[in-house]
Amino acid sequence: MRNIVWKVGLVGVLALGIFAGFAGSRQVARAQEMQPQTFFVQAGGLGPGNVEVLAFAPQSLQVHRGDTVTWAINSFHNVHFSEGPNELVLMQDVNGQQMPVINPAVGLPTIENGATYSGGDANSGLPAGPDAPKTFSLVMDLEPGTYSYICDVHPGMAGVINVVADDQAIPTPAEVAVQGATELLGAIGAGTGAMLQLETTEAQATDTGVTVQAGNGGTGRTTVNQFFPFSATIQAGQSVTWTIPEDSVEPHTVSWPAVRGQDVAPIAVEGGAPILALGPTLLPMTQSGAEVAAGESFSSGLFNPGQSFSLTFTEPGVYPYVCNIHPGMNGVIVVEPGA
Repeated sequence: MRNIVWKVGLVGVLALGIFAGFAGSRQVARAQEMQPQTFFVQAGGLGPGNVEVLAFAPQSLQVHRGDTVTWAINSFHNVHFSEGPNELVLMQDVNGQQMPVINPAVGLPTIENGATYSGGDANSGLPAGPDAPKTFSLVMDLEPGTYSYICDVHPGMAGVINVVADDQAIPTPAEVAVQGATELLGAIGAGTGAMLQLETTEAQATDTGVTVQAGNGGTGRTTVNQFFPFSATIQAGQSVTWTIPEDSVEPHTVSWPAVRGQDVAPIAVEGGAPILALGPTLLPMTQSGAEVAAGESFSSGLFNPGQSFSLTFTEPGVYPYVCNIHPGMNGVIVVEPGA
């Protein structure tokens, strides 16, 4: 009988110890949860075959007041807490001449990387060259509520920060990272499927030449940064028209030779912020419909979904071209002697 009582008592002590340990671990976990945490959001994503996702992932995020949100800037994006999107390019008088410039409300930061965000308009600014930081962080000092932000460069690229009460449980940073990766992988998969279908595309004949598709549509926030088809053949004197589908989400250029990393050409202003004039990467150098001979350079500058750009090739030869803003997006026009 004593052995039974002793064993029952021992089981009770062990049970109390396990319960106490479990309760203690829950208290530690809760204490850790109450400490400020850092959550990562992917600003865009890249996949095989020049597939790109123009979205924040995860698109919606829950945080507590005092938590930090860090965006991984995976391409040419800004993070802008704003009431609405801003035009990327404006015409501005520069020394008596009208020039296309990057809208300062988009290109220039209004809050420092790592600062505390307490509401209102706040903009990371655009990445300033290849050595620009690849992340942008803000400490969320906000009342519970919903706070929206956008990328001004890519209309429709938007995210939401939901600040919740301190006692409300939220996903952990690790769970948030998995959610973001899942969203990106799903979008990349849709783009990869579209790419495989579009690679069988042939140039469409017109009365004056052929048309080539720049990029793709129909895949939501995913874009395939390729020309379809890669190679097109015409006769001297005929034209090629490049068209971006209306439901695409990304602009492109048609350019030769390639110019990389010169999106902006800052113009110093005494006592003020620089003027962000468009650089050779983005600046239109050639009018749509112009004639091009062998060995001549050309560049459409940025043109947008639903728009087209045309060139007439006057001499036989092989004419390579690229999109200046998407490395790996290139094509070739083969011009045969006329009949």
